[in-house]
Amino acid sequence: MPVSRIPETTDPVVTTSKAAQILGVSQRTIHYWMERGIIKSWKTAGGHCRIPMSSINLLLAKRREQLQDPELPELTLLLVEDDENLREITKAVVANWGLPVRLVVAEDGYDGLIQAGLHKPGVIIADLMMPAMDGFQMIRALRESAELSRSHILVVTAMDEVQIAAKGGVPEDVEVLHKPTPYERLKVVVMEALFSQQRGRRGVERITA
Repeated sequence: MPVSRIPETTDPVVTTSKAAQILGVSQRTIHYWMERGIIKSWKTAGGHCRIPMSSINLLLAKRREQLQDPELPELTLLLVEDDENLREITKAVVANWGLPVRLVVAEDGYDGLIQAGLHKPGVIIADLMMPAMDGFQMIRALRESAELSRSHILVVTAMDEVQIAAKGGVPEDVEVLHKPTPYERLKVVVMEALFSQQRGRRGVERITA
């Protein structure tokens, strides 16, 4: 890992956990970036890693530049939510992000499966307690579909961990968030999906070029 002692500098530094919070990624991702030299880092005399803000600001600037790329592919975001007010609020919030995102909505699990099959969303945001087919059943069906199993699924629910476990739980790769809807977290996930989609497309272009 390219980590050195903190040099004499006026550049503010932050911990790996703070860097993860600022960039909207996991600490594991931060450590991976440190190992690859994507983020500069230093060690204190006590052996604790510190990251200069200048390195974080460079990454943030790169993200802003990527989002302005006219070739950034549009991401399909599927919202499965039976509450009409929440659907309308989410529509307004997503439109306000200014990201190349096409929002598709569904009112229950059955409709969610239909819309997922039609639109092949990159990210799915789902409630758990819904009429007809609930979120638990829908997510299981999605994960059993080879065509849809790669969609990034987030659950936004009023249920607590005990209630979710009593219903059989959700797959480990499904992130569970609690209402009121944490839109900032949803935005981070959507941005990561956009960048991942862009990297995947460029990889295909290199292979077929």
